[in-house]
Amino acid sequence: MKIIDLTHEIHTGMMAYPGDPVISLEEACTHEEDGCHVDYLMCGSHAGTHIDAPYHFLAEGKSITDYPVSRFIGEGVVADLRHKKAGEAITEEDLLPLQEAVCKGDFLLMQTGWCEKYGEEAYLNHPYVSKEAARLLVKWGVSIVAVDFLNVDPTLWEQWDTHPIFLGNEVLIVENVNNSLELDPEKRYCFCFAPMKLRGSDGAPVRAYAVER
Repeated sequence: MKIIDLTHEIHTGMMAYPGDPVISLEEACTHEEDGCHVDYLMCGSHAGTHIDAPYHFLAEGKSITDYPVSRFIGEGVVADLRHKKAGEAITEEDLLPLQEAVCKGDFLLMQTGWCEKYGEEAYLNHPYVSKEAARLLVKWGVSIVAVDFLNVDPTLWEQWDTHPIFLGNEVLIVENVNNSLELDPEKRYCFCFAPMKLRGSDGAPVRAYAVER
């Protein structure tokens, strides 16, 4: 059984969405002084590889803890989008070749390779998902969309079209997926995007991985 870790490590000073809380992982107790080691973690609910719940954009939307853990585990496909360039929209036309492969309830992971730029300034100017592409995935019945870049919407300019389309239709969003190029677009996978159980939160970091079927 092959398992692919799709998670960025959380560490002090790691890249966060501009304006989000600074991420810090520091010693709180040490073996020398306290007889054991404990770390202190400070971060926002969207640190590193994370999942968005509807409450992130919808005031009356569901929170992370409104879902059973089974909601975050499922089968799905990989969209090969490695041809997308900086700041370029992922369109309906990019996704149509997957129409026969996608089943209702599937997870869909968008593979652009942008995860290899994580931590660099270039990571901010990532591809993004157009509202037309988002509506198409809603129509197909996709239940989770995962991307190997920072944001399903553009980050360098103000445009919030895609988050509300997904979250308003119970399509959860996973952002900052790592190691996407280790996945084969010709195969189906079992994905796990189980989040930290943060009561009432709009999102949470996840330990994301894929199991090759």
